[in-house]
Order: sequence, then C-alpha cells, then structure tokens
Amino acid sequence: MRTRYFSEDDGWSLDGPSITAVEHLDLIKDVLEKRGSIIVEHWYYRGASSPSRRIFDSIDEFTDYLENDCFAGDLLDIWCMHELCNRENVLLSAKCPDENGRVPSRGSY
Repeated sequence: MRTRYFSEDDGWSLDGPSITAVEHLDLIKDVLEKRGSIIVEHWYYRGASSPSRRIFDSIDEFTDYLENDCFAGDLLDIWCMHELCNRENVLLSAKCPDENGRVPSRGSY
C-alpha cells in the first residue's frame, strides 16, 4: 500500500494483522458471497480525524477501495452488515414525505 505517513515510534513490524493477508481477503470475500454486504469503518493512520464508513457489496469494490483510498497504517474495522442490521434492532423506520408533508401508509418496498 502507499505510504502517506511513517513513524518508527509506532513499532512497525511484519507480525501485525494486515488487511491484504490472503486469509483476511478470503474471509471478506466469503462473507460478501454467502452472507451479503460488509460495513467498513476506516480509521486514518495519524489522521487526527473521525473515521469514515462505507458499505461494500463485492470483493472487487472492496479491493478497489483498498488500492485507491487506503494508506499504510490505516485501520479497517469490518462487520457483516446483515448480522447487525435487521428488523429487530432498527433504530427508526420512517418514510420521506412529499412536498405537502404526506407519507404513504402502503406501498411496495
């Protein structure tokens, strides 16, 4: 991966968990193929900022993100979306109103 920042003080080594390790990419690919989308929380190494969040539906989309949007040292926390997001734990379910403030009581979704 491309390097944006590097500090020896952070203890870089070959022993840590690498997102590009074959077993990690295989796990992500397996989840995407068998269980559905993944949620990725992207923490920026020495970024002094909040993380960004993305949802991916395919391994190609995810690996493209790794190649183009991630840098050495960034941390990615990943969840299977369909295990977390289900009807039992919806925070809110509301409809978008029309210009008069009306929402439909029925409809196909």
